[in-house]
Amino acid sequence: MHPFSTLSLGASALCFSLCAVISSALADDSQLFGVADIDIQATPPGPQIVVRNIAGNHHISNVNLAVQGNSFAFGIGGYVECTGVQIENYALREGHLLSGGAFGIGRTSLLMSKALPDSLSINREGDMDAHTFQVPVALLANPQIDIDPAAIVMAAAEQAPSKFDYLRKDQVIEVKIPVRWEAQCNSYTHNKITKKTLVEADIDQVSYLTKDVTLKIKYQGDPQLFQMSAKLGGEQPGQFQVGDQPFKITSMSFQPDMPHYVGGCPDETTIRVDYMGQGRGEIRIRVNDGGQTIYNSPNIAFDAKDGKQSHEFEIAVPKPPQHQLNQTKHHNLQVYVSGKSEEEQLWPAYYQQMDAALWKHRCTPVMNPVLGGANTGQKGGYQQQGPGLSPVLPKRLQKPEPAPARPARQKIN
Repeated sequence: MHPFSTLSLGASALCFSLCAVISSALADDSQLFGVADIDIQATPPGPQIVVRNIAGNHHISNVNLAVQGNSFAFGIGGYVECTGVQIENYALREGHLLSGGAFGIGRTSLLMSKALPDSLSINREGDMDAHTFQVPVALLANPQIDIDPAAIVMAAAEQAPSKFDYLRKDQVIEVKIPVRWEAQCNSYTHNKITKKTLVEADIDQVSYLTKDVTLKIKYQGDPQLFQMSAKLGGEQPGQFQVGDQPFKITSMSFQPDMPHYVGGCPDETTIRVDYMGQGRGEIRIRVNDGGQTIYNSPNIAFDAKDGKQSHEFEIAVPKPPQHQLNQTKHHNLQVYVSGKSEEEQLWPAYYQQMDAALWKHRCTPVMNPVLGGANTGQKGGYQQQGPGLSPVLPKRLQKPEPAPARPARQKIN
C-alpha cells in the first residue's frame, strides 16, 4: 500500500467526523483525471442566515423582510487522492501526483476559495483541508447560487395556510448552495537510472467535484405583527368596526421645541419624548447620541386608553476644556423603543428606531461667580437687577454703611 493510502483512509474518517453530511447531495457533478478519490462537504453546523421583518410599522401589509448582517460563516472541508503509482520497476516509476488545487463555494467556478499548496513531488499523492469562509450576503445573488433569502421566506409565507400566522412565528427553510473542489493530478515519469522526472501538466485536465449542500434560512418571527379584523356593525351598510388590536407603539418623537442649552457647565437638560400606541403592555426607551447609548429607561407601563403619553430624561452637559468655551456642539439624537404585551414574558431582542433630532449646547464662561457659595437662583451666580446682570456679594463682603455723624458737644457754662 503506497504512503497516501493510509492517509486517504484517515482523510475519509476525518471528513465524515468533521465534515458530516448536512444533507445528501442533489446533483453531484464531477470531472476526474488521475483521481482515485475525492469528496467535499459542509462542516457542522452548516451555513445559516437570519431573516426578520425590519418594517417600522408592523401591519401585515407593511412587512419588509431583510437578511441580518452583511456576511455569514460557511465551513467547508474535503480531500483528494490521486491514483499515485501506476507502474514501477527497477528502471522507472509512473503515476499521478497532486500538483495543486483549491476548494470553496461555486458551481461552475470558485467564487470564494482556499488554495492547496503547489508541489511537484512524486510522493505527494493527495491532500485534505478545511476552512471557514465569511461569505458576503451579496454573493448569494450570483447566478451560480441565485438565492434570495427574503423572497424565499415570503414565498413560503404566501403558500402557508395563514400568511399572518406564518410570519408571526420562527421558521426554518432549507435551500441548496453549491460547493466545489478542484485538483490537478498530473501524470509523471521518473527515471530511476538518470534520476530525472518528467511531469506532464495539462491545464485542460483539471479535476473537480461539485456538490449541493444545505443552507438554512432562519426566519425570526415577528410577534408584533398585526392585521385589522373588520366586521359589520351599526345599522348603516358599509359601516365597519375595527376589532381588538395587539399591543404596539405606533409613534414616538422628540418634543418639537428642543431645549437647546447655553450657559455654565457642567449641567443637565431635560428632554421629552411623546408617544402613542395601541393595546396594553410595557415599553423600554433608549436614546443614542450618534452611535453611543446615553439613556436607557426603566420599564414603563403603557395603556392606549391614556392617549398621547410622554417620558422625560436628563442629558448631561459636561464641563469642556477652556479652549472649547463658547463653541456650539451638535448632537444627533435617536430614540428607540422596545415593547411587549401584557401576555408576553420575554422582551424582544432588538429596539426599533422611532425618531431622530438635533440637539445643541454651548458652554459659556462663568464670570463673577457668587462668592461664599450663595445660591441666588440663577446659573453662574447672577441675579436680575434692572436692565442688566450684576453680581450679588454676601453681606460680609459688602461695604458697611457709614455710621451717623455724632452731634457736636455743647459747651456748658
